[in-house]
Amino acid sequence: MALPTTTVLPPTPTSRFRIKHLHCQLQRHSRSCVHYQTFPTCSMKVSMREFSDPNKFKTQINIVRKKLWEVIPDSVKEIPWKKAEDILLERLIFLGQKGLKWTLITLFIFSSLSDVIFSFSRNQELIIPFGLFVGCLMTDFIKETSQELFHHSEDKGLKWQLLGIASFFVLIKFLSTYFALQARVFLLHLANGGLMQLLWLWREERDKSNGEVYLKDQDASLAKDGGD
Repeated sequence: MALPTTTVLPPTPTSRFRIKHLHCQLQRHSRSCVHYQTFPTCSMKVSMREFSDPNKFKTQINIVRKKLWEVIPDSVKEIPWKKAEDILLERLIFLGQKGLKWTLITLFIFSSLSDVIFSFSRNQELIIPFGLFVGCLMTDFIKETSQELFHHSEDKGLKWQLLGIASFFVLIKFLSTYFALQARVFLLHLANGGLMQLLWLWREERDKSNGEVYLKDQDASLAKDGGD
């Protein structure tokens, strides 16, 4: 079988020069690619070093904050932000207290209804009024006794007093599960009666404090009108 003339003939100097020139071009191209690929890595390392330094990072943050403050209009700068922050915090605390209050009241209502259903299912419904009555009397007795012992004259002290009595009745509800059926039903409704009386006392104290505030405002307005 005859071979082609190109495979038989030896390579000429011109072809050798072309092959060597092509090899040099490939080496240059590969070096340029390697340099191009390593350059972003080096720049990334430099930027990470800058951000890893806490002093430089704080300096950058301060510069950005100053620039933003310069861009803000003067009308926005004149707003009393500290006062607005205090008012917002007070409103959030008020809304949180109100939400917690109504959540606890809702839980108490559902708990009382479940205790009534439990008593009827066990044919112990006659114990319900007796337990409620004893719970109301116990609340009044504990309140008067604690006032004589600790002299709660301020409104804030009275709130803590009512909160302590409520915690006592909640503890009774939890401990009632360890007693027999009749004692359990009695303790459940005793705690419900005590908590109902506490809600009534809390409402009376709230109305009383609101009335006192209203009277003070009326007296202040009358005194101001008389001075004018």
